[in-house]
This record gives sequence, C-alpha cells and structure tokens, in this order.
Amino acid sequence: MLNSLNVAQSGLAASQVQVENVMNNIANENTIGYKKRVVDVKEMDHNDARITGRGVQVDGVNRVTNMYVYDNLVKEQSKDVQHQELSAMLADIEAIFYETDDSGFSADLDKYFQSIEELRASPNNSIYRSNVANTGQILVDDLKTLYTNIEEKEKVVSNTLDDSVSEINSILRDIGTINQKIIDSGGATTNALMDERDSLESKLSQYVQIDVNREDDYVLSIGGVSAIRYNTNIHDIKVKEDKITQKDVYSVDLINSDGTIDELNKSTLINQSTWSENSAPIENDSLTYYFNKEISIKVEAGETVNGQTVDKDNIVQAMTYKINNDPRINSKIEAFNGQYSLDENGNKVAYEPTDEDHFLIIESKIPGKEGEFEGRFIVNDNDTLDSNGDQVSVLSLKSPIKSKTAENDVHFEIFDSELDIKAGKVKSLIDNLDTTSEDNKFTKYKSMLDDFAKALSDYTDTYIEIDDGVYVSGEENSLLHHEKAKAKPINLFEGVSVKTLSFDKSAIGNLTQEDLDYLATMQWNSSINIASTEEDDVNFRVNMQWNDDIKYKSSEDELKSKDNLEYSSREKNDTSFSRYYERLRVEVSADKENVDYLKDTQEAVSKSLQLNYDKLVKVNKDDEMINLIKFQSAYEANAKLITVIDEMLATILGMKR
Repeated sequence: MLNSLNVAQSGLAASQVQVENVMNNIANENTIGYKKRVVDVKEMDHNDARITGRGVQVDGVNRVTNMYVYDNLVKEQSKDVQHQELSAMLADIEAIFYETDDSGFSADLDKYFQSIEELRASPNNSIYRSNVANTGQILVDDLKTLYTNIEEKEKVVSNTLDDSVSEINSILRDIGTINQKIIDSGGATTNALMDERDSLESKLSQYVQIDVNREDDYVLSIGGVSAIRYNTNIHDIKVKEDKITQKDVYSVDLINSDGTIDELNKSTLINQSTWSENSAPIENDSLTYYFNKEISIKVEAGETVNGQTVDKDNIVQAMTYKINNDPRINSKIEAFNGQYSLDENGNKVAYEPTDEDHFLIIESKIPGKEGEFEGRFIVNDNDTLDSNGDQVSVLSLKSPIKSKTAENDVHFEIFDSELDIKAGKVKSLIDNLDTTSEDNKFTKYKSMLDDFAKALSDYTDTYIEIDDGVYVSGEENSLLHHEKAKAKPINLFEGVSVKTLSFDKSAIGNLTQEDLDYLATMQWNSSINIASTEEDDVNFRVNMQWNDDIKYKSSEDELKSKDNLEYSSREKNDTSFSRYYERLRVEVSADKENVDYLKDTQEAVSKSLQLNYDKLVKVNKDDEMINLIKFQSAYEANAKLITVIDEMLATILGMKR
C-alpha cells in the first residue's frame, strides 16, 4: 500500500509538471521563434524486489523540432531572399530604361536620325545644322546618364554589401555568445537559448547559405569554410576585391604534345618573312598602335628609334620604347619586350636578353576595371597584297590565352580562404559587383551600352564608298580595306566607350552631301555590326610563315594550323542602332521577368516547407487544451489514489485502536 502511495505521488508530480508545461506553451503561442515543449516522462528503474513499479519521473522538458527539415528550410529561405534581392535590383535598373512614346533614349535617337535626314535634304541650312548638333549632344548625354545611373545602383549595392558583412559578423558573434551560455547553463535554460540560436541561424541564412553540424561541437560553415568552430571560436568574414590588371600579350602559344602551353618567344605583331624584307619597297612598311582609338603610335621600317634603325628584328624593341616614352599614354600603360619577372622587392625585371626582340606585352598601370583600355595594332606590309595587287593592312593577333582582361574580382574571405557563396542576399550583391561573374547584370548592361557607343563612334568616324550607296563603315574596317586610300573621315562621334564618348559639333560644318548620304543609312541600315558583350568584336588574321608542325590554340580551345590563322572571338550582331537599343531594353525586362518567375517559384517552395515545419514545432492551442484536460485528469486521478490510500490507512489505524 505504501508502495502504491509512492507511485501515485510520482504521478502527481509528473502531471503537475506537464500541466505547467502546457500553460507555458499556451502563453508563448505567439512568441517569435518559440518551439513547443513536451515533458519527457519515463518509468523509474526497478532497484528493489517489489513486484509493482516504482512510479514515473520527469526526465526533462524538450523542444519539438526536426533538424533535418529545419536545415533544409533555412537553405530554401536563402534562395528565396537571393531572388527577392535580385528582383528588387533589376526593378531599379528597369526603371532607369523606362520610356514613354515621346521621351527617353529611343525617342532622342529617332530625333537624331530625323535631324540627319533634314540636313541631308538641305545641307546648307544653318537651323538644320544646329539641330544635328543639339540632337547629337543629347544622344551622348542620354547614354552617359543611363550609364551613370547604373553605376549609382552599383554604389548602392556596394554599400549594402558592406552593411551585410557587418550584420553577418554580428550574428556570428551572437551565436558564439549563446553557445557559451548553453555550455554554462548546465541545461537549466537550454531550450530558450536553442530557440534563440535557431532564430539567429534563420536570420543569418537570409544573407548567406549556411551548413551547421551539431553532432559533437557546434560547427557553422559558410561557403565551405568554417565561420564558427568548437562552439565559440568565431571567424569574421571580410569582403575582398582583387583588381586584375589588363594585359595584352602579342605572342604565339605553342601547344606541347601533352597539351600544355609553352613559350615560343615569337611575336605576332608582324609577318617576319615579309615585313621590311624581300624586293618590295619598305618605305611604307609600318606598325601602328591605336590606344582607345584616339591616340596612335607609329613605327616605320627604316626609321631610327632609340639609336637603332628599325627592321623586322627590332620592331618590338622600337614599339616598346615609343609607347613607354609617349607622354600621352605612358601614365596609363606600360610596354615590355617579353615576359618580365619580379625580384624579391616586387620590382619588374626585364626579359633577357634585352637587346633582342621577344614578344610585346602591353599592361595597364591602373589595376581593375578602372584601368581598362582598348588597344590594337595595324600592320602595313607591302608584300601583303590582295587579288588586285593592292596593299592590305592586317590586324595583329594577340594571345587569347596569355592576355588578361581587366576585372574587379569581389568575393568573401575567411583567413584568406575564398568562400563559395551559394545563395542568400549576399549572393545577388556579390554577383553584380564581381565583374568575373557570369551572373553580373550590371556589367552586362554597361557593356551593351559601351558596345553601342563604340559602334556609334566607329560608324560615324570613317567610311569608304566602294559603289553607289555601298559602303565600308567604320575606322577599323576602312584601315583594313584594300581601298583604304578612298577612306573619308567624318569624326562626328569619338570614343570607345560611353565614358569616353563625345560629339564634335565642329565636324558638322565639314559634312558634305556624300557624308550625309552615308550617315543617313544609320537609320535604316540593319547590317551595322555591334559586337556582343562577351569578347572582342574583330576578325583577327595573321600570315605567319613558320613551321607547318606548329599548332596554336585559339580562344575556342581548338587547335589550328599556323597558315592564315583566323578566328572571330566575338559574335557579330548585324542590326540597326534602334533595334540594338531595343534589344538592350528587352534584355533588362526579360532578366527581370525570369528572376520574378524564379522568385515566385522559390517563394512557393519556402512557404510550403515553412508550413510543414510550423505544423511540427508551433503551438496549437486546440492540441494544448486537450493535453491540459488529459494532464489535469491524470493529476486528479493520482490525487484521488492518494486520497483513497490515505483513507485506507486511516481505517486500518482506527481498527487497531
């Protein structure tokens, strides 16, 4: 009987704890991050000879959760926030390109075309000339405004990224603090602390996708690198920007039998077999370097440069000397005869021997995108003739493997280890600041604007009328054409990018009827070449008469023989200026629509997973009321049993008296 009294007493205590837990669940029904608790009740161990049980005991109060579902939920939330952030960014860009029927760049472009048509009909009309000047300048201003607005959005994104990094590091430190409290608490407040840690993990997942290992010590990883180790060891995240310097290398890539690239130490600037050689006169053999289209440096066979008479054996040395000593560009770029090395102090050491030609390297002195430049070499060789016997200029080939484009590589690091960010708000931010990212929308749109500006400048720079109404358009095409002597300069727009684009009003006064007839084709001509944003917009050709066994690697990683090596490293897009700009606006809208579709889909996935998780962990008042009745009834039953046993003991004692 006394054993039964002990069993009832343990049941009464357990029921009391369960009732109190239910009341605590109901009180925290709307508390953010709270997960419902359940009381773990188990039978007491048998440690004596009694037949009946010893009763029950409370073994703890635990949270109801499912860490597998929770970990997948935070991953899906990271993707959701990533698409939301990118959608908001593209909405801002879409607003930049917003137009009405009578305002915006498209309307101003049409007005410019119309002004050309009006001046074409009346070339001497001063009002029409003034109108061309105004509409041309407006066109430049519009492009610069569009470009600047995108750059302003980039600055906002950059500031947001800095704020996000500060917030991420703050959350990591808070998690470390909570882990220390969990260790120190001894289990007294573990549930509340773990709820708080889960909330911080969920908040952190909005910025970056995380992986958490809770098996032994708490380890939280971001992008494959541990940000929290051994519960409380916190590693701060830093934003790192590596600025890659542009380097144009004019050398041949020799492919070894094992597929590796070897140095052949040969230049691709000229045809070594014909330039300043053979029976043809060498007076016109020359090599001209064009920097950003506006500055040219020419080296001619037979001239004296730095005390040497220029020929095919010292052309690289001569061009290197002229570039490095030209005050117009020597603060922006530097030329080298062969690949330099660095000494222990980081100083550049010239390629040996220095009195021989190797291959030309032209490197920007300004790292990153800020130092980006456009350079090209045009070769005049009297031995390079077309089928009519006329001299043909050729474009020198640079190495697509050794050359480097200017880039701003933005990424996260922990102790110099780069993080591979998979999702989260930061993913969208970094993608649109890192120019090496294929998902960089800002760079994509700016590049398309730059291509537009470059094509506009080139198209209105020079042309050749090879037949009635049939033209060779652009400075580069004119230089490379066999009838380049017929080239007519216009120089209406100048520049190789939006930032360098300008409109020369003074050139309007020199426009002839033939010039205006040519310029009028801009409006209706659909075969204008505007390069895509991926690579260079020229067809390279070189006739290097070397061993037939030598193979060279093209930009498409295909092996080609040395004879008449040609490759087109940028897809040509025959279109009109109006259609190209329309395509740019369609690209922006299509990107926004695609991201919105992904956002809506991901949002549905996240909400579905959140709903299922909430069913597991959230407090359900109906369920709690049922539990309350059940535990109250158990409490009353145990109390009744104690009362009965008490009455029985009183009766027995009374019988004895």
